[in-house]
Amino acid sequence: MSVTGFMYNINATKKLGELELSEGLEGNRSWHYQFKDSAYVYIGGLHPGLTEGDVVLCFSQFGEIIDVNMIRDRATGKSKGFCFVCYEDQRSTVLAVDNMNGYKMLQRTIRVDHVEKYKAPKNLDEEDLDENGDPKLLEYKATGAEGQGQGVYNALDGQKKIHDIQKVKKAVAVKKLTAEDGDEAWAKAFEQTLNKEGGKDKKKKDKKDKKSKKSVKEEKQELKEMLKEAKRLKEETKRAKEEAKKGKEKRTGGKVTKAEPSSSASESSSPDSEDSDESESEKPKKKSKKK
Repeated sequence: MSVTGFMYNINATKKLGELELSEGLEGNRSWHYQFKDSAYVYIGGLHPGLTEGDVVLCFSQFGEIIDVNMIRDRATGKSKGFCFVCYEDQRSTVLAVDNMNGYKMLQRTIRVDHVEKYKAPKNLDEEDLDENGDPKLLEYKATGAEGQGQGVYNALDGQKKIHDIQKVKKAVAVKKLTAEDGDEAWAKAFEQTLNKEGGKDKKKKDKKDKKSKKSVKEEKQELKEMLKEAKRLKEETKRAKEEAKKGKEKRTGGKVTKAEPSSSASESSSPDSEDSDESESEKPKKKSKKK
C-alpha cells in the first residue's frame, strides 16, 4: 500500500470502508456520519478530456446531481483534472464514495471523498463596482452539465471545439452512408433488372415447357389411337382368318362325302384279292405233288 501522495488517500479511504463492513458499523458509528451536513464530494484524478457532462453521466447513478464545479484553467479553459459534485440527497455521497473511490476511468485511478466544508468559487463582476471601487461578488449558482447553468450546452470554448469536431465527423459519416446508400440502390436496381430478365427467361422456358408438354400429350394421344387401330386391324384379320378356315372346312367336308363309294368298292374288291392270293399259294403245292 502506497504511503505517500494521491494513492495514500485512496487506500486509506478504502481501508475505512473495509473496516466498517467487517465490524458492521452504521449510523452515527460510521465514519461517513461526520460529513452528514455536506452533500458535496470531491472527485480527483480525472482525465483532462472529460467534461461536466461526462462526470454527471458517471456519478448520477447514485442520486440526482444539482451542481458540478469542474475546475478549469482561466486562461485556456482546460480542465485541471478535479471537480466538486453536489447531490440533492446527502446519502448519495456515501454511495459515491464507497463505490467510486479507487475506480479506474480512462486508465486513471480516481479519488472520491467527502467535502466537509465546500467553498463556492468567487465570481466577481468587474463592471459593477462597490463604493470602494472593488468589483462586486456575484451570487453563486449551481452549474449544469457544461458548467453554465441547467440546460445550457456548448458554452465553453473547449466544449465548442469538441462539438464542432463531432459535428464534422457526423457530416462525413452521413455522406459516407448516403454514398453507400447510392451504391446499394444501384445494386438493388441491377438485381431487379436481372430478376426481370430472369423472369422473362423463366416465362419463355415455361412456355416452351408447356408446348413440349402439349406436344408430348398429343403424341401420346396419337400413339393410343394408333394402338387402338392396330388392335382393331388385328381383330379384323383374326376374324377373316377364322372365316377362311370355316370356308375351307366346309369345302373339304363335301369332297369326303363323294369319295365314300370308292372306299366301299375297295372293300368289295378286297375279298377277290384274298381269293387270288390263296389260289397263288395253292399253285406251288400242286407242283410239289407232281414231283
